[in-house]
Amino acid sequence: MDCARTIKKMGAKEVKVIYRRAREQMPAEDKEVEEAMKEGIEFLFQNNIVKILGKEKVEKVELIQTELVKKEGDTRLVPVNIEDSNYEWKVDYVIMALGSKVEPFVEKLGLNTNRWGNVAINEKYQTSNPKIYACGDLAGVKSTVAWASYSGRETAKNIVESFMTKE
Repeated sequence: MDCARTIKKMGAKEVKVIYRRAREQMPAEDKEVEEAMKEGIEFLFQNNIVKILGKEKVEKVELIQTELVKKEGDTRLVPVNIEDSNYEWKVDYVIMALGSKVEPFVEKLGLNTNRWGNVAINEKYQTSNPKIYACGDLAGVKSTVAWASYSGRETAKNIVESFMTKE
C-alpha cells in the first residue's frame, strides 16, 4: 500500500492495486484503502497476475479473475482462478507484494540472493537485474512493519527517480 500511495503522490498518472481476494480479506487497514481510493488509486479485487509480458521492458500483464472458495480445513476463503477469464492490460511497471518468503517464480528470475536466502539488493533497492527492485522481508530488510513500510517508500522513490531520468 505504501508503494502504491507513494508512487501516486510522486506523480504517476495511474496506479492500480491487483489483489486476488476480496477487499474484506485485504490485510491493509480499511483507512489506508479508503485514503488510497481518495487519492485516485484503483483496486482490482479478485484478479490475479498470470504473466508479465514484454521484450525489453514490461509492456503488459495477463490477469485472470478469481472466485473465493471455502476449502475443507481452511478458515479463510481461498482464491481460485476462473477458467477462461484471462485478459491483458497495458502497464509500464509492476510492483509485487510477495510477503516474507522468496516465491518459486522469483527464483526462476535468476536473481542473486544473500546468505539468508533473501533477494540481494543495492542501496537503491535494485536486485542483480537493475530493472527489478525488492524491499521489505523479501530483501531481508529488518522484519518489522515500520521497516517494511520505510523500505517500500524508499523503493518507490528510487523507481520513480529511475523512470524520470529515462525520459
